Formats: sequence, structure tokens, C-alpha cells
Amino acid sequence: MEQSSGSRGGPPALDVLVLPAFAAEDFELPDDEEAATELDRWVDAYDFEREIRVSGSNAPVYVTDGGIGITATGMGKVEAATTLTALLASPKLDLSETYFVTAGVAGAPPSVGTLGAVFVADAVVDWDLKHRWSGETGGETPDEVDGRDSDRNEGVSPIDLLRYRPRDYVYRLNDDLVESAVEVAEGVELADTEEAATYRQRYDESVARSAPFVGVGATVCGDEFWHGRAFSEQVQWLVEQYDAGVYATSEMEDFGTATALARFDKLDRYLSVRGVVNFDQPAPDQTTRESLDDGGLVINLGLENAFRVASAVVDHLANG
Repeated sequence: MEQSSGSRGGPPALDVLVLPAFAAEDFELPDDEEAATELDRWVDAYDFEREIRVSGSNAPVYVTDGGIGITATGMGKVEAATTLTALLASPKLDLSETYFVTAGVAGAPPSVGTLGAVFVADAVVDWDLKHRWSGETGGETPDEVDGRDSDRNEGVSPIDLLRYRPRDYVYRLNDDLVESAVEVAEGVELADTEEAATYRQRYDESVARSAPFVGVGATVCGDEFWHGRAFSEQVQWLVEQYDAGVYATSEMEDFGTATALARFDKLDRYLSVRGVVNFDQPAPDQTTRESLDDGGLVINLGLENAFRVASAVVDHLANG
């Protein structure tokens, strides 16, 4: 692969920039272990001819002669926002007419998704910017801490919207672009495994027990890898307060990515495609710890289906 500063006839004009979060270089593992990454399938499937290094980004941008680029943003909102800002501000890339596509994995509530399902986000919600309290001081209940009525967050205390927020922490994505991506995605054949099918049967919800499918919903972004039914209910409550539709997936990068794109007036050219690798809560016969220990059960299935859908969408966008 040719290394370049972007000077070969000027900076490459990208039709699509694909944004997985993590590559093998982002992990420190024992010598005998290999991490399945969000980048691998793209490198195997596309002919990336050029490697462009941009100061401030997490990794090089690999570029095909057909106008498709890819880079690993790094895990978490800060990494994603920093990388996107560096790329958008760099003279080494022409991103003036580029579509930006997150392609990665996520968790999902069993009432909405299943293992191997793929969701195209129609909204991105920030999970971290909120109030949270213990409700233990002086024997008070969470709803008594500041004297508020319990109907504002009944059943999912102790969280609330950030009182002094300058705006709601949600980005609503381009409806037409999302609809177009879903139309492409619905024509993609999704993979499945016997292992995933068996694991799904531990859950009571009919959606959780179903085969992989393509869906649409809000993705909720947070730097904390939370797990459990109570947290899932809190996330659903937060999405409802922002009128952001259905909580479908949880992940760690998209609000940072969306913020950077919004600052550069490119949010309307953004898509997030996420494959479900775990349920966000244990099955009825599990403890939360047991469920967490099983969290990597379907990582390869989620990665595979996310790639199948996202690559079809990317090719569609690149071909105009």
C-alpha cells in the first residue's frame, strides 16, 4: 500500500468515509490472543491503494481508487470526536462531498433487537450528560432528594435530564438518507449461527428469540459499558424524554462522531450502522455477571452482519 501525504494530484476526494471504532492496534492483548475488530473485514474486502496519515487522528486513512476511505476512530466519544475533527480540518483530504458511515457493533434491549440484528440509527442520544443520584442520604428516596414530583421519571429513578443543559443531547439524522440506507439494507442476506440461536432462547421476548433482521431506532452513546435491566430502563426513559423514538442500540462513539460532523455542518451526510453482539441485560436464568461473561458470544456474528449491511450501503453511496 502506498503511503501518501495526499499530494498525488491534490487531496483525494472521498465519496464515503467508513468509521469503525477499533482496529487490532487499539488493543493490548497477550501474544496468543487475537481481537476480532471492526476494521478487519473491510481491509480484506476492499483494495485500499493509499495510506494517508493525518495529525491528530487515531489511525491512518486508507483510500481506494474508487473514492472510499476508512479509518479506525478509536473507542469512545472523545477518540471519535478528536479523530473526526482532525480529518475534517485536514488539507490532506477532500471531504466536501463525503458521506460518513459508522460501521460497528452494539448492544440492544431484548424487547427491540436480537443477536446479529443490524440497526440503522435515526437518532443519536448522549447517555452521559444527565443527573444521577443515589437517593440514600438521610433515608430519602430518589424522588425526594430535591422535592420534585415522581412522575417525571417514575419507575426509572435515579436519573434525570441535566438541569442546566444548553440543549437536548440528541441528534436527529437525515430521514431521507436513513430511509435510503434501510432500503439497501433490507436486500442484504444476514448471517446466523446455531450458537446464537440457542443463546436467544434464554430470553422471553419474541424479538430476542427471532432471527437477525434490519431495523431502525435511536442509538444511545456512552463511555461507560453498562449492563442490566435497571440501566436499560433508564436508557429507554432518557430516549423518551428527548422524543427520540425507540431505543435500539447502545454504543460508545456515535455522539462524538455526530458532534464533530455537526460542527462542520455535515451531520446530514451521516449514517450509523450497528450489528448487535449482545443483549443489554441478563436472561431470566442469569445473574448480571454471568451475562457479562457471555458478552463476547456473538461478536463475530454482529461484526459480519454489520459489515454486510454497511458495505452494501457504502457501495450504494459511492456509486451515486
